[in-house]
Amino acid sequence: MTAETPDASPNGTVEQAMNRVLEAEREAQQAVAACEHDALQHRQDAQQQAKQIARRTDARLALCHTRSKGRLDRDIRELERAAASTDAAAGDRLDAAALASVVEAVARVLAGVTPDENRSGDR
Repeated sequence: MTAETPDASPNGTVEQAMNRVLEAEREAQQAVAACEHDALQHRQDAQQQAKQIARRTDARLALCHTRSKGRLDRDIRELERAAASTDAAAGDRLDAAALASVVEAVARVLAGVTPDENRSGDR
């Protein structure tokens, strides 16, 4: 015994199969359209998040620059004040090169070396 009904014709079976195929194609197209919509939505969400991250990054960088500039300006003022007080005190002292030159000249005199003898000894 078969499961076929007596009024099932080959044409009816083919027609039903074609209808099932067409329905499956419609469902697949709807699924693809839903996936495309979801993908577009995800892309737009990601772009929005990227814009928010960029805005927060810009704001943080601006804050860092402002704070750094303030600290740098303060440090420069302190260094300028320190340099000014050091320059005033240094005016009373010889610099290292001038002191070395004087010590060298005194040492030559004490050693009895004349300027001409010193030059020939360097050669």
